[in-house]
Amino acid sequence: MRRIIVSTLLLVCACACVATQRSNAATMTPLLSFGGGDGWLAPGEGGYTFLGTGNNERGLAYGNGHVYLVSRTGGTNVRILNPTTGADLGGLNVTGVSGGTFTLSAAGVGGDGAIYAANLTTQSTTTPFTVYKWATEASAPTVAYTGDGGLAASRAGDDLAVTGSGSGTRIAAGYNSTPNVAGNNGYSIIDPTAGTATAIAFAGTPPNAGDLRLGLTFVDATHVLGTAGSSLYRNTSYSGSTGTLINSPAIPDPSGATADRLLGYTTFGGMSILAIQSIGDSHVSIYDASNPAAPVYLASGLNVTGTPAANGNGTGQIAWGAITNNADGSVSRVLYAMSTNQGIQAFIVTVPEPATLSLVGLLSVCGLSVRRRIG
Repeated sequence: MRRIIVSTLLLVCACACVATQRSNAATMTPLLSFGGGDGWLAPGEGGYTFLGTGNNERGLAYGNGHVYLVSRTGGTNVRILNPTTGADLGGLNVTGVSGGTFTLSAAGVGGDGAIYAANLTTQSTTTPFTVYKWATEASAPTVAYTGDGGLAASRAGDDLAVTGSGSGTRIAAGYNSTPNVAGNNGYSIIDPTAGTATAIAFAGTPPNAGDLRLGLTFVDATHVLGTAGSSLYRNTSYSGSTGTLINSPAIPDPSGATADRLLGYTTFGGMSILAIQSIGDSHVSIYDASNPAAPVYLASGLNVTGTPAANGNGTGQIAWGAITNNADGSVSRVLYAMSTNQGIQAFIVTVPEPATLSLVGLLSVCGLSVRRRIG
């Protein structure tokens, strides 16, 4: 029995050490081909009119090998951008897209390549919350959902998250703290196939009103992370219309997390990573989110030069892009981050190949050795 216990403890220690080594080796570097050669497509760069400082760009998504930028500059637009350079390749058909406080605000892409974008409503009973769907880039938009977002008189559309594909697609939209209606401390789950919206209700507080209104991301089909600031995020799950607050982890940002709001979760290369962007100085940090209840800081990046324009609304979106398997066994994924009025940044996030070591090698990593059999 003592042999089993000691061996188990040593193996756990060794695995923990290797996991720590791997997390510490994650890197985050600018995608230098993007924007002006520094990984930043700055507002108005090169005379580009669809990305400015007038609070008109709040939605960003990735899919089908392209980046999608929602812009209200010069009308209603969903621009298609080259993922490597940021060059504008044209726009989606927006025929019939109308209504709302903003006709379009936030966006997302399903696993099947379907593109979704929602309007912003400040009162969903009088001005319906509407989600549009483009089956392909060449398609005309259809209405995937329109209504009160599951909560009468609510504000919705400041953020949006999409998970799944086909009939399994689900869309989340956080409620704002205003108007002051019961239930606005939760979020809406939309089934675009059925055209329905369900308000996810939490018993008591936290979460507090509007706590999930600015940053929102799925971990999986039943777990959602959201924040509106306050140096933490809400780690939640839901079943039916009932939400559960699992915990509220502090964001361990060495630069300070008071303005860390925009969220984007992904899994690649055997790691679960949560990206969080500050709506202050625009820096982006990544965390090991293998346990979303206890994120571990990995790295930060900032491609913005000078002092960025203020993002007074705290809006924007994060989008994870293409995955590359590298020759050395590491895996990279492109990360796009847009804080409103502060342009779009592109990074390459790389996680190393998992270590392949013998038990003795694992133990040596921890500075341990087995010299004799324990009877």
